[in-house]
Amino acid sequence: MFRRRIVVVSAVLVALCTAACMTLLAVPLINADMTMRRHTLEEFSNQPFDVERAGAGIEAHGTSGLIVAGADISWCRVAVDESDKMLAVECGGAAAVDRLSESGATQLVRLRDEVGSQPFSFDGRRWISLWQPLGAQDGAVTVSNGNVAAVEAAPTEMRVYTFLDVTAHDEYTASLVIRCIGSGTAIVSCATAVAAFAITRALRPVVESRQRERDFILSASHEFKTPLMAITSACDVLEAETAFSSDVSGDLSIGDASGGVSRPSRWIGVIREASDEMAHSISDMLRSLDGGV
Repeated sequence: MFRRRIVVVSAVLVALCTAACMTLLAVPLINADMTMRRHTLEEFSNQPFDVERAGAGIEAHGTSGLIVAGADISWCRVAVDESDKMLAVECGGAAAVDRLSESGATQLVRLRDEVGSQPFSFDGRRWISLWQPLGAQDGAVTVSNGNVAAVEAAPTEMRVYTFLDVTAHDEYTASLVIRCIGSGTAIVSCATAVAAFAITRALRPVVESRQRERDFILSASHEFKTPLMAITSACDVLEAETAFSSDVSGDLSIGDASGGVSRPSRWIGVIREASDEMAHSISDMLRSLDGGV
């Protein structure tokens, strides 16, 4: 039981340390991935936006003018005027639709205004976004979190919202967490097995000593019980003989029954008391074997 307790405590400590290490490893990786995607969003937002081209339909001209850095990136850009009326939309990427509907674009803009720069869900996917005044893209000015102090001299009141699909980030996070859990489980299992083996070897002398102690107590108790039973039986016989002698002396009125006959009874009582104490001590030793002393 002592060995099992040590193994359990070791396993718990290893699990806590492993969880802390995995957290310290996973959190920077997750933050770095999101930071990379935000940089990509800023690069997209800084690229020029042609309202007339986007409003006429990208597919009519072959492709968007936006330079895309990766094949698995999905994006969408929406231009609105000062009254939040949609002017033009262009979308592209692996998971995005060819052209976003007007209601969908309006909802995207509304969600961006509500949550700011934080990720939000739309159409079953996760997005991040930022906006710039139309024309500010020529100077590659980044505006996020509603801060437009750096572009007070923007040529128009129209704004361009750039949206980036970051669903892959959530999938990456989930995959990383699963891998951390799997790796942590394997580490804890191996560490627990090693700890159990090491603790077993370390406690082997204690176990052997405990077994020798048990064998000694069993042997000693057996050796003590045999003469103790003989002593107890002899006391019973002496008590019976003493009682018989006392009865005979009383009937024949021979001797002083109060003196000679009572003296052996007193010493028999002392012997019986000592034998009872020894029997109690032997019982205590036997009980200590199960008590784990």
